[in-house]
Amino acid sequence: MTKILIIEDHRLVAEGLALGLGAEGFDVRTSSGDFGTARADLDAFRPDVVLLDLGLGEHGSGLDLLPELVAPGCHVVVLTGETDPSVLGTSFDLGATAVLDKAIPFPDLVEELHEVVRGGTVAAERRRREIQRDKRLLDAARERQLEPFAELSPREAAVLGMLMEGRQAADIAEASFVSLATVRTQIRAVLTKLGVTSQLAAVSMAVRAEWKPDHVE
Repeated sequence: MTKILIIEDHRLVAEGLALGLGAEGFDVRTSSGDFGTARADLDAFRPDVVLLDLGLGEHGSGLDLLPELVAPGCHVVVLTGETDPSVLGTSFDLGATAVLDKAIPFPDLVEELHEVVRGGTVAAERRRREIQRDKRLLDAARERQLEPFAELSPREAAVLGMLMEGRQAADIAEASFVSLATVRTQIRAVLTKLGVTSQLAAVSMAVRAEWKPDHVE
């Protein structure tokens, strides 16, 4: 009998899945999203498949636990509502066998689990390739967004960081122990290097790129 460990921080969701999968002939155990408990359950139960939620609430991300789940040789099937290709692609990078949407119809979930135990499916491999392709495209786009910020000097990056906090040039000058004219010169340099014409545009560009001052060495 195939043994499945469900790691899910929502108790009702976990119990509902366990009840349904148990009725389908699987030997099922549930584990809370607490990492320590999950590790203990993994060692004690030794499942063939781990059904893992990525969003484990206050316990953190299932991605942090995934390598430890894969290490004993069991299949990890990520069952998540996450749609970010970067996150889903990372699941595969860390060793997940399959990534499924939480909205998947229950009969399809059962079939996917059977296929995983049998060694995977063409559909699962196609899904993997699609997610990893989307992740590569997204990562490349994010890198392109960050490229202009690499031109900033450490001081210019710090000034932009303070602008992102809503601070005015005079406040920045006082906090940095430099003249207002110096700060204005630094702000102009930031705008020029980012190819924008206003402080608001520079801040908006930084927010969209998810840039932070510590991105600059």
